[in-house]
Amino acid sequence: MRLAHGNIYTDKRGRRYRRISLEQRSQLRKDYMSNVPKWRHPLIGYLVAIPATVIVSLCTIYVTKMFGQFFFPSTFSIIVIVVAALFWGAGPAIWSILLNAAVLYYIFILPLSSYDYSNWRDALQLLPFIGSGLVIALITAQRERARFQAMATELELQSYAQELEETNRRLEDANQMKDRFLSIASHELKTPVTTIRGQAQLMLRRISRHKDLEHMDGVATTLERINDQTGRLTTLIDELLDVSSIRTGKAALNRRLCNVTALCREVVEDQRLLTERMVLLDAPPEPVTLKLDVDRFSQVMTNLVSNAIKYSPDDTPVEVSIKPGARCVLFSVRDHGRGIAKDQQERVFETFYRTPDAQTSSKRGLGLGLAITKDIVERHNGRIWCESELKKGSTFYVELPVSPSP
Repeated sequence: MRLAHGNIYTDKRGRRYRRISLEQRSQLRKDYMSNVPKWRHPLIGYLVAIPATVIVSLCTIYVTKMFGQFFFPSTFSIIVIVVAALFWGAGPAIWSILLNAAVLYYIFILPLSSYDYSNWRDALQLLPFIGSGLVIALITAQRERARFQAMATELELQSYAQELEETNRRLEDANQMKDRFLSIASHELKTPVTTIRGQAQLMLRRISRHKDLEHMDGVATTLERINDQTGRLTTLIDELLDVSSIRTGKAALNRRLCNVTALCREVVEDQRLLTERMVLLDAPPEPVTLKLDVDRFSQVMTNLVSNAIKYSPDDTPVEVSIKPGARCVLFSVRDHGRGIAKDQQERVFETFYRTPDAQTSSKRGLGLGLAITKDIVERHNGRIWCESELKKGSTFYVELPVSPSP
């Protein structure tokens, strides 16, 4: 039993098929016939069956006269049916069965009946021959049906492929529209936010010059909050702009030789001043030089160090180390926070992903920092990964290839 649902029907085995219209079925038949050589057209088979039956009948009569008695007179007739079925299909095969059965009855059965047309029992001798021919025709029909079904399946697959292609095109258009909106919105937001923050900082500087004005204490506190929140907004907008650049492929790198030891030292000092946290740097005394985008790599180290500070206790240090090697330089940033579960260590680099602990914590964010960091590292032909143990902290590693000597 087949259950229909729209243009899809399901058979008793649960297999789903697309319903083919009469026009599609007719077109399939035309396509099937167009792929068949002209000499294998069924009409040719109907015509060929007539002379083939005559030739076979003459051969059967000749063999009978030569040997005096032929116990299997339908042998040559079976060959005609097989050839007709093989080259022209089930229709010509059935037509060959009718022709050869008539000839065999007329040549071999009718003389034995002494022209007694009422003696129909002798005609039953043709039943094995007719049955064998029908089996051949049935097998041929099943084969033709399988070929036709294969073409119908191919048509269905093409239809699905077209639908998937159209769906993918729409999704790609929607994704591009989203990226354009993200880029435009971020640019439009950045200008007023920067202006607000600049005005707040200007007012704070003016107030600091007039400390004798007691009524300005509340205003100063409000302006400080405005400055902090606009700073946070600026950071989020910069991250959104970075994501937009990454997705549109516009985040080009400006590589040049850089002393990464001095760069990491600057990042560490900046984070110490901003957060008043203990950040330790373990670096070799001699300079380590790599060819990279200074601003982007500074962003990488800043993201890693700020994340380590954000998600670790205030009384624990953050440890940054640089280990140069023959082929690559290994950077690591270690914290002593809650740690990250193993099933989440790969996902933390996904865009907009935050671990459950990060979501429930008071630390805010969009889950963009590590995704941007990973993209920058991979654009430098490097790799980044995380090793963590719950309640013991996390360590993020960045490995960059050593630049060849100029």
